[in-house]
Amino acid sequence: MSLRALLAAAAVFVLLTGKVIAEPFAFVAAYDQIYRIDLATRQASLVGDNGRYGSQPIVFKGLAYAPNGALYGASDNVKALFRLDAPGSVTNFVGSLGLNGQGDQANFDALDLGLAIGCDSQQWLTSTYAQKLWKVDAASGATSFVGNLGAKITGIAAKGRELYGFGSRGHDGFYKIDTTTGAATLIKSYPSFVGNASSMWPAFDASGQLWVVITYMPPPLPGMPGVRWSDLAKVDIATGEMTVLGSITGPESLEFIGLLGVAIAPPAACPTGTVTPQPIPAGSPIGYALLAGLLALVTGYGLRRRAVKP
Repeated sequence: MSLRALLAAAAVFVLLTGKVIAEPFAFVAAYDQIYRIDLATRQASLVGDNGRYGSQPIVFKGLAYAPNGALYGASDNVKALFRLDAPGSVTNFVGSLGLNGQGDQANFDALDLGLAIGCDSQQWLTSTYAQKLWKVDAASGATSFVGNLGAKITGIAAKGRELYGFGSRGHDGFYKIDTTTGAATLIKSYPSFVGNASSMWPAFDASGQLWVVITYMPPPLPGMPGVRWSDLAKVDIATGEMTVLGSITGPESLEFIGLLGVAIAPPAACPTGTVTPQPIPAGSPIGYALLAGLLALVTGYGLRRRAVKP
């Protein structure tokens, strides 16, 4: 068989089995700054500051990509929606969320917001303090109340048109959120996090894997015992089983600072009810069977040509 035929066979096999893709990276919010995390190494690097709105630093609690690739952040202290056209340098005001006065009055009106965007570009906003779900108008930032969550949800993420959240502060667990009523239904509880994890921030990557940043608050003072860094985990959305991968480390400026929002990739196209072909792992039995069949087919074709050659 010629080299060209071998290359063609190899190309077909790659198409059948899929290709190896490196772990993605994420943007995370840390008070008034944005960091970039390599999810393979869990190393964080500073991207830049969020800037100020009026006299206030812009502090995000919740980051999310829209289907068009635009990155949005919900600011708890400003109570507004922002678009991060250049994370860490260019932060544009979209509009007020209209939620002033609904937060914890003993803690600077804090709502502890979470932000997610579905495949249909619908933006969703939650509050740990108020235990509420809102829809957000991406053009104006205006919110419309959907319903009560019934749980202290600290971070949310959307896959397709489905909304998921992670609870904390006594409601530590993985939830599915009804976008019609706002009700959060527990999928998996995490009792070991009770009293330890302050918030959990999820995001899906392009392959549909759910990642979670776990923040332990309040962080200890420098020199005191306690958790110094946030953790990174993966979660199986079918069962809620969580695998903690280890600490997210980076520059000294990030040590003892809680991470409060994560974004990895824009949501995939909305499901249409059609079956989407799935890549076959190259090392799986079916992958080997396909390769063997492909090589047998190519070899048989070559022998047949040789047999009929005059």
